[in-house]
Amino acid sequence: MDYNRKIIDILFVTLFFSIVLSVVLIQQNIALFTLEIDRKYFDTIVLIMMLLFVWFFYRKTNKAVALLLQKQRIVFLRKENELVHMNQELEIQLYTDSLTQLKNRTAFVRDAAKMESPKLILLDIDAFKSINEYYSNASGDFLLCEIASMLEVFARDYHLEVYRVGGDEFALLEDNMLDLERYEEIADALVELFATKVFVLSGTHQEVEINVTLGICLEKEAIIEKASTALKEAKRKQINYLCYFKNIDNSKAYVNQVHWSNVIKDAIAEDRVIPYYQPIFDGNKKIIKYECLARIVSHDKESIAPINFLDISKKIKRYIDIEKIIIQKSFAAIEESDKIISVNLLARDMSDGDVSNFLIAMLNKYKVAKRVIFEILEEENIIHFDRVINFVSRLKKMGCKIAIDDFGSGYSNFGYLLLLKPDYLKIDGTLVRNVGRDKSSLAIMSAIAVFAKKSGIKTIAEYIHDEKVFQICKDLGIDEFQGFYLGKPSQNLT
Repeated sequence: MDYNRKIIDILFVTLFFSIVLSVVLIQQNIALFTLEIDRKYFDTIVLIMMLLFVWFFYRKTNKAVALLLQKQRIVFLRKENELVHMNQELEIQLYTDSLTQLKNRTAFVRDAAKMESPKLILLDIDAFKSINEYYSNASGDFLLCEIASMLEVFARDYHLEVYRVGGDEFALLEDNMLDLERYEEIADALVELFATKVFVLSGTHQEVEINVTLGICLEKEAIIEKASTALKEAKRKQINYLCYFKNIDNSKAYVNQVHWSNVIKDAIAEDRVIPYYQPIFDGNKKIIKYECLARIVSHDKESIAPINFLDISKKIKRYIDIEKIIIQKSFAAIEESDKIISVNLLARDMSDGDVSNFLIAMLNKYKVAKRVIFEILEEENIIHFDRVINFVSRLKKMGCKIAIDDFGSGYSNFGYLLLLKPDYLKIDGTLVRNVGRDKSSLAIMSAIAVFAKKSGIKTIAEYIHDEKVFQICKDLGIDEFQGFYLGKPSQNLT
């Protein structure tokens, strides 16, 4: 109904009644004379007619205006909904990748800017250009969509946000405290995810294997640029992933060293160097002991992993100070308990009179020798080897046990083993990581397990990152197990 026309009709009727009323009033004398009606009654009739007319006019006009306003409100709401829908569509187009339907680079920049402590893993598909050229762009697009779907599931499992930020680059982002071990675990899981996946191209029986390289940034500013720097460096070094640190940029290496030197000195002076304990399990997933790991607690109460400061601590000659603090605090922690711990020790430290005397003094003070295992890093160039052998013999007489750390990492001198007579061999983490997909790693680990059993030495597999690797290691006859899948480092002995 045309409500504007209805109002015009009402006005027309009003005009008509006004004319009629005017004629009546003009002719009232004629009416009074002709009809011989009393003037008083005639005025009453006219007043009633006027009141009825006013009432009629008010009702009709009010209803018409109300209907008109209602129609205008409906039209306004419809237009408003159309604008909201249009804005939503524009926002989707602005922040969504049209191919994969993931969030795009614009959304990434928006979300990262809102975060207090953004943590980024940048994923690049190796040789994707060759895949496009060999198969087709359509096949490449299909693979990108398949990868996007995989990453959505992966991101959901790890509580991350996923984005497509470039042609063959994806980003995994979260706002979280610094936890280097978490991002190493995620990076390992991502590499494993792609290493075990075979893609079948749509409409064909062509199988495609995809490898990825990751760049990680755990800093707060310019995160995508820094992750890209780490990614390029990882590709150059032909490794699976690399975390950005300022010393990747050689021009900033000195500045980085000065920064961490100050961090280390302040942490030692302010008693912010502490031990963390990562559990070691038997084949039934029961905790049997713990490895001590050095950490620095920042002023923000964040735990800083040793990858950030241990190498620099050696350059500035503060490594021994950190080592002594960890030894003293970890020995004190187990003094009144039945817990067993393992402590990392460089072979060179055992030929250093200061360190060796400190170790003996701490063992005597806390009476914990029978519950301490020293993990000696396997080194190719050991100076004063006779001193090392003598010190190891002294530790064993006190009740300590000896483990060789990172065994199988490339040196593995069996004559060296016979002289040290270790109680444990800790198999290099690279072998353990790859044992599920690399036949060479499997063969080496199998040989180590057989050799160790014949020699009466127990074996420990570190970097156990999933159930599959745990079962493989268990089937090989490995005795003990360590890794994030089983238990993460903690400040407390549980």
